[in-house]
Amino acid sequence: MKIQIDFISEEEEEEVLFRVHGMDKHVTQAVNILSPREKETGHLLCKKEEKFFNINADDVMYLESIDRKVFVYTEKDTLEITEKLYVLEEQLSKRSFIRVSKSMLLNFDKIYSFYPKLSGNLEALLVNQEKVIISRRYVAGLKRKLGMGERE
Repeated sequence: MKIQIDFISEEEEEEVLFRVHGMDKHVTQAVNILSPREKETGHLLCKKEEKFFNINADDVMYLESIDRKVFVYTEKDTLEITEKLYVLEEQLSKRSFIRVSKSMLLNFDKIYSFYPKLSGNLEALLVNQEKVIISRRYVAGLKRKLGMGERE
């Protein structure tokens, strides 16, 4: 691998260019490290069919971990992301994402309605009419987010 650094004037915008044979874990990590501004603004670097997409976190319905892979669901698409769910939970904690099960983070702003199930879980209807389960273990966190106090 060859590394080249070119110094530029203050007026020019800094940029990083990768010339690679293919995307792998190390290239993805380098991109994530070198783009902290993207994390501050709430963008996620996701992959679908060997193409990478910069997805705005506000467009994400939920994130789900399945078989050690994390998937990002938008209204129209499903993409994969390399970060672990607990890392994404930390990154998105200042945004409107909440943990709703061991394997899912839900964008609170995408909940249209929710109602209790007999099991103690909640079922949430999202703005795209998709239904997701909120585990009873995480119901208290949702109530805190809503400002609903516990019954006395």
